[in-house]
Amino acid sequence: MDLFSALLSTGDDEYLSRGERRAIRALLADDPITPQARAAVRRQLIDAVGKRVRDPRDRKLITWLGDVLALIDADAGSSSSPEARAWFGPDDGLADILVTSLAAAQESIDAAVFTITDDRVAGTLLARHRSGVRVRILTDNDKAWDKGSDIRRLAAQGIPVVMDHTPHHFHHKFAVLDGRRLLNGSYNWTRSGDRYNHENLMLTTDPRLVGKYVKAFEEMWVELGPPQVL
Repeated sequence: MDLFSALLSTGDDEYLSRGERRAIRALLADDPITPQARAAVRRQLIDAVGKRVRDPRDRKLITWLGDVLALIDADAGSSSSPEARAWFGPDDGLADILVTSLAAAQESIDAAVFTITDDRVAGTLLARHRSGVRVRILTDNDKAWDKGSDIRRLAAQGIPVVMDHTPHHFHHKFAVLDGRRLLNGSYNWTRSGDRYNHENLMLTTDPRLVGKYVKAFEEMWVELGPPQVL
């Protein structure tokens, strides 16, 4: 049985037992996988869970997903060191780094952001969406209606957008690219955030960190969803 099938079978009861954990660890020990294969399995699992989750109150599947992702990420060896880089604005040109990173995504972009008002960023998201990359956006409901916000334009072009309608702000600024690269920092996706503010942006491919953000995004997507028509 291949790794994806073995992992998926543990979700039949939406619970990862100790025995199943031992079996998966043994499978990974007998047949180690490359970082690329690990990322592909992660993407397959996320897609499989996304097809099964219908009720926003159903959190057991998401918990199971996080458990199995942590299990395969824990097997990540030290032979291939993860990428880790950091930049600081306004001197480093954070928008250029963000746009270049988004444009390099080949499979998916999951963005959790407070706001988007920089047309260069919005244009890149739209271009990747039109090229077949799956783009999803989680954002703050109040900021979506600000003058200059690109959220409604992106939603109108078919990009799924889920807004936080709680009384509190949705203040994240991260994106997971292709399920294996994480962009995160204080930097808002705005022109002022790029040109004037003292901000930071970091990128990592560390599977342990990426997996945590993948899980967080999926949990919020279910909890705050479904996508809204703006």
